[in-house]
Amino acid sequence: MKTLGLIGGTTWHSTVDYYRLINQRVSQRLGGLHSARLILHSMNFHEFFTDNQTNGWESTGRYLSAIAQRLEAAGAEGLILCANTPHMVAPAVRDAIGIPLIHIVEATAREIAKRQQTRVGLLGTVFTMEQPFYRDILAQHGIDILVPEKPVRDWIHSTVVDEFGKGIFKDETRQEYLRIMAELKSRGAQGVVLGCTEIPMLVNPSECPIPAYDTTDIHVTAAVEWMLN
Repeated sequence: MKTLGLIGGTTWHSTVDYYRLINQRVSQRLGGLHSARLILHSMNFHEFFTDNQTNGWESTGRYLSAIAQRLEAAGAEGLILCANTPHMVAPAVRDAIGIPLIHIVEATAREIAKRQQTRVGLLGTVFTMEQPFYRDILAQHGIDILVPEKPVRDWIHSTVVDEFGKGIFKDETRQEYLRIMAELKSRGAQGVVLGCTEIPMLVNPSECPIPAYDTTDIHVTAAVEWMLN
C-alpha cells in the first residue's frame, strides 16, 4: 500500500468524509485490521480564505505547494487536495512536487465518460463554475458543461461560504439545490456534477432529478485505487 498525503481543511467538514471513506475502502479491500496509510495536513480555512481574497490565486498556489512539499518530505508518495476549488492551482502544485497528484476533475471526467454522457450541469463555488479548469478538462473527454445563471451562481457560492463552511446544512437550501438541478435538466443536462465536496453532505445523490456525480466519492475511489495498485 502506498502512503497518501491529504491537504484538507477546505473545509474540515468534507475532509472528515475523505478520511473516513478512504479508510473504509481500504479496509473493505484488504480486510482484517487494515486501514489507510495517510498523512493529513488540515489547514486553517480562515487563513487560506483570507490569503486568497487578499493576494489571489497565484499566492494560493504557493501556499498549497509549500504544504504539498512538506507532505512529500514527510513520506507521502502521492497527494490529493480534499476539495474542488483548490484544483484551480493544481498545475502549480504538481510542478512543485515529485509525486503524483490525483486530480478530482480528471477522475470525475473519466466517470462521466464511462456513462457516455456529453452534457452535464456543474454546481460549486463561483470559481469552480466560472473558471476554465473544470470546463477544459471535461472538454478533453468530449463533455460540455452547463451552469446556472449568474444570480444563482452567486447564491450557490454564498451557501458554500456562509453555510457549508460553518457546518450548516438547511432543508430549505437542499430544496433550492434540487430545484436548480431540475432547471439544469430542463436545459439539457444529462447529469449534474456536485462540484463542491460539501454538496453531497447537503443533498444525497439519490435524491437528484438527474444522475449526480459525487466528486468526494469519485476522488476517494481514484485515490484508493492508486494506493492499492
